[in-house]
Amino acid sequence: MPHPRTLIRNQALALLQQAAPVGWAVRKADGRPLPDIAECPCLVVAIPSEPVSRGAQRKRREPRLGINAYIAAAAGGDDLCDEASLWIEGVLDADPSLGGVCQDCTHVETAIAAFPGGELPVWELTLTYNLRVS
Repeated sequence: MPHPRTLIRNQALALLQQAAPVGWAVRKADGRPLPDIAECPCLVVAIPSEPVSRGAQRKRREPRLGINAYIAAAAGGDDLCDEASLWIEGVLDADPSLGGVCQDCTHVETAIAAFPGGELPVWELTLTYNLRVS
C-alpha cells in the first residue's frame, strides 16, 4: 500500500492537472529551486513536511501540502499570481478531503516572491495547506 503522502500528492496532482488552464504544466516537485522560463507557467506539488504525533490508539499525521506556481512575467506578476490563486484555491477548496485521501485540507498561507534576472523575472506563488490524516 502506498504511503499516505504519496496518495495525497498523486490526488492533488490529478485534481490540479484536470483544472489547469491551457498552457499550464502541473508536476510533482523534483528538487530544483526554480523552473526554467520555458516551463512557465507551471505548478509544482510537494509535501515538504509532515508533523506526526502518536495518540493512545494511533499515529496522527498532519502533512503540509505545498503548491508552488511559477510565472515568468515582465510586469504584473503579482496580479498573475492572484489569478492563479483563484483557480488553485477553487480546486482544493471544492474537495477538502482530496478525493478521500485525507480528512481535511485547509489553506493556511499564501506567499508571493519575485526572482529577478535572466530574460524575465520569475514570480513564485506558494500556497500552503495543512492536512489532517488519521
